[in-house]
Amino acid sequence: MNRICYLVCLGIMLQSCAEPKKNKETNNKENSRISLAPNRYNVAFLLMDGTYNTEYTAPYDIFQHTQYRDSIKAMNTFTVANTLEPVTTFEGIRILPDFDYTQSNLPQIDILVVPSAEHHLDSDLKDTVMINFVKNTAKKALYVTSHCDGAFVLAKAGLLDSVASTTFPSDIAAYKKMFPQLT
Repeated sequence: MNRICYLVCLGIMLQSCAEPKKNKETNNKENSRISLAPNRYNVAFLLMDGTYNTEYTAPYDIFQHTQYRDSIKAMNTFTVANTLEPVTTFEGIRILPDFDYTQSNLPQIDILVVPSAEHHLDSDLKDTVMINFVKNTAKKALYVTSHCDGAFVLAKAGLLDSVASTTFPSDIAAYKKMFPQLT
C-alpha cells in the first residue's frame, strides 16, 4: 500500500514539474479585451519596433489620465501597429499592440500620436503601408501629433507642408535637408 501511495505521489510531483503546454496560437485575438468607452476621444499611439519608451509612455499617461478630470472630455487610449504580435521598444520593453492598422477592425481615431522611434530618419520612411496609414488617418482625425523624430513620419506623409514644425534638436539639420520645403 505504501508503495502504491509513493508511486502516485511521485507521479503527481513529476506531472506538476512538467513544462506547461503553451498555446501555439500566437495570434493576439485576446486584444479585443480593450474596451472603448462611448463619448470619448479615441487616441491611437502608433508603435513599431524601436519606439522610444518615454516617447510613448509619457504622452500615453497624460492622455489616459483625462478620464480622471471633470473639466475636459475623457479619452480612450490604445496602441496600433502593423501587427498584433509584440513590438519591442528601443530599450527592450515588449508591448502587445491593441490593434493592427493593416486590418479593417480599427476604431475611429480622433487623435493619432506618432512617438519617436529608432528608424524614423531612415527605413521607417520607406514603409509605405505605415505612411499611408498615417495619411489616411489624418483625413478623418481631429488631430495628428508627433514627438521628436515622429515629425519625420508626419513630414513624409505630407502633413506638415502648411504648418510650422520641428523635431528633436540634434536632428533639425537632417530634417531641413530631407524636407527643405518645411518651415
